[in-house]
Formats: sequence, C-alpha cells, structure tokens
Amino acid sequence: MFGGLPEWVLDLLTMLFIGWTIKLLDDHLDSEYDIARGERTLAVRLGRSVFAYGLVSALLAAALNQSLAIALFLSSYAVGMFMDLREKLPTHLPAYVECAIAVGLSVLLVGWQLELFALAFVALVDWVDDIIDYGRDYRSGEHNMAHRIGFVETTLLVLLALLTAVLMQPLTTILGFVAFAVVTAVSELSTERLWHTTEDNGDSQNLPGGGQRSDKG
Repeated sequence: MFGGLPEWVLDLLTMLFIGWTIKLLDDHLDSEYDIARGERTLAVRLGRSVFAYGLVSALLAAALNQSLAIALFLSSYAVGMFMDLREKLPTHLPAYVECAIAVGLSVLLVGWQLELFALAFVALVDWVDDIIDYGRDYRSGEHNMAHRIGFVETTLLVLLALLTAVLMQPLTTILGFVAFAVVTAVSELSTERLWHTTEDNGDSQNLPGGGQRSDKG
C-alpha cells in the first residue's frame, strides 16, 4: 500500500500517529488534573470519543509499520507502570506484573532488539519531560521520576536511555525526536487555557540548587 514511500517516511509517520495515540490517552487519564489547572486539552474536549480517535490513530500507525507501532505502544504502557511498580491496578495485578507482561508480549511480537529500542526511546522522552517539569510538578504536588530518585540520577538515566536508543537505531531515534516535537506542538496549540497560572514563571526556588530538596519518595 505504501510501497512508494521511503522507509524513513513510513517510520516517521508511524511514530507521529502512535505518539498522538499515546498523548490522547495520557491526557484523558490526566483530564481531572488538567481541568483543575485551568487547561482544556483536546482529550478533555473530545470526552469519551477520545478512545475512538485514539484507536483510528493507532490503526494508522500499525498500517504504516506494525512492528514499530506495537513496540512503542507496549513500551509506553510499561514505562508508565514504572513510576509505582507495587501499585494494584484494576486487573488486581501489581504494576510490575503488567509491566513485565507488556514487555514480554512485545518481545514475542516484534523481537527483543526493537523492543529494547522502543523501551529506551519511550523512557528517554518520559524522563526528559520529568526533568523539564521538575519545578512545575513540585509546586503542584506531582512526584515524577526526578522527584522520586533525584534530578541528577534521572539525568543519568536519560543519558543511558539515549545511548541505548542511538546504538540500537540511530535514524529512528532522530525521527522519534521529530515526531515528539510535532506531537507536543500540536498538543500545545490545541489546548485551551481558561486562566493564566504562575507555574511557568521561572521560579527557581524549587529547582536544583534553589535551596529546597525534592521529595524522592
């Protein structure tokens, strides 16, 4: 169907579509928090129909590159469970069990090499986001990875994840950053802010070196 397009174009489109799927679902899960902050994301405005649009986006990604789409989606699920591995989920299983199932299923479906890349890249993006949101999440009471294990430690994990992703698939890593930038930009442009907050004013008192320590859990 897409035989006339270069492989790198297919991979980029796959990462755009699967990235948008993950973003929609993530914003849907965080909808109450976003509303409380005065933000109406696209997922909030779509309501329950967000699942239909997310499914369409995921199917498009799978049609372009099935293996890459599966690896990235399941890796995103696994990385999301990493924050609290002992948490009991609606399945009554602890998070670490579902995390292992997601990774194991992906390895069976796409192979360990692609899954290792996907895990490294998704973790890289997630932890970079935690570092960027360090101050804002601290003020809002959210304890992300940088708060739980420390800013420096999270930075080292980011470097390790980046090295792994680049060693496994350098071109796909670059394409992934392009896709991440596009998805983030579209998300920002489609978000309605009902009022202005002071969370992004550059207040340094809660940043590393600002005189306060973060809660490392």
